[in-house]
Amino acid sequence: MKSLLIHDHTPWVSRAASGDVLLLLATAYVVLLPFQIELATEFRLAPSDGVLLLAVLLTPHQLRFRPRAWTVWHFGLVLAFAYGCFLTALTTGGLSRYVLLNKSVGLLFLLLTYTLITSVSWDWARIRGLGRWFVLSVSVQNTVWLVLFLISFVTGAALPGSYEGRRLCGMLIDPNAYGGLLVLALAISEGTSLGPRPLFGGSMLLFNRLTLSSGLLFTFSRTAWLSFVPVFLGLLVLRFRKAALTLVTVLVGLSVAGLLVGGRFLGWVQEMATRGEEARGRVELMQDALSEFVNHPFLGAGLGNFRAAEGTIVHNTPLWFLADLGAVGFLFFTGFALSFFAKGMAAYRLAPPEEKTLVTALLLGHAAMTTLSMGIEAFYQRHWWLGCALIASCYSVARGRVSQEATAVAPPLSLSSTGLTSWLRRASTKSVWQRAGDR
Repeated sequence: MKSLLIHDHTPWVSRAASGDVLLLLATAYVVLLPFQIELATEFRLAPSDGVLLLAVLLTPHQLRFRPRAWTVWHFGLVLAFAYGCFLTALTTGGLSRYVLLNKSVGLLFLLLTYTLITSVSWDWARIRGLGRWFVLSVSVQNTVWLVLFLISFVTGAALPGSYEGRRLCGMLIDPNAYGGLLVLALAISEGTSLGPRPLFGGSMLLFNRLTLSSGLLFTFSRTAWLSFVPVFLGLLVLRFRKAALTLVTVLVGLSVAGLLVGGRFLGWVQEMATRGEEARGRVELMQDALSEFVNHPFLGAGLGNFRAAEGTIVHNTPLWFLADLGAVGFLFFTGFALSFFAKGMAAYRLAPPEEKTLVTALLLGHAAMTTLSMGIEAFYQRHWWLGCALIASCYSVARGRVSQEATAVAPPLSLSSTGLTSWLRRASTKSVWQRAGDR
């Protein structure tokens, strides 16, 4: 239980229950991120969104707009979606339920998510606490789905947690999105283990490494596998031993799984990993998206236009922005994604030494999710927005700390005659004592 305590040795739940209701709701939101319920075609209910609404209804006075955490790109995205809806309504005569709920209201919920996380993450302990609960929730629920998935493979029984009985997807329904969730959790767990204050250590770190990497394998999401590459390369550069241990753990997990499910295991893995028809279909969609961009290069064809024309989504976030929202929307998305690399690097420079690995871990996770966005429409993945909000919170806390230290060392100069006289008197006294010390 020691690993679940924040570093001032106060239990996380006790701190939340002691009066900070918003922190308790934010923690519940993070814990529930791996879960979604499919109610009908094209409509999924996320319990975390229910918690988000509770936060807005019960504690609106605790929600804060922290200027350092926000960028102009946030507002640019709102503008892009507004003109995208206008173009769609202008050309089609109205907005479909998909555009209204999935896209427009979906963006509102993402911005509320960002507001919630940045509102409560005003010190390093809270940032670490939310990251810890996120990784723990993902690891525990993944272990359950992983066991059910292997039982299903051996027995042939139809059990929940898999996509068509062939790919692990948990309760996110989409194996690619689920793979991204696992990679982000793995990046945070492994990245923070590089420093003196890891989120998890010992057997818990090993457990996370084993279950998350095994789950990632059985999603059979080549996009998610590719998104793990920047995480592995980052670990390789920063700490070769950690990267080697991660790789060895994955190989051991594969060997154990192979022994458990029998001799047809390797053939099954090869079959799922070399699905050619799906790759060809993705390439055709990407080509169609580029053609749509050429036809409407500046503002795009309108929000949801590509899906209405093709009957499916692009499966590539930058190309989706190009097709639906044109070069302007693409600019806003690119600026949005890159701004968190900039904030993260600035936070790393300003952070205290013991917190630098936390910033590094979040940057590795952001790199993984950015890579994932090249193979799926990852913009609406709530866990990506969680990672972005935590990076922005690191930057805000680090900048606030530096500003406080600067204020303490050099208080602002008053323009009044009294303030100027007082400042000159202190400076003169200081110089006298310095000269006395020199002598």
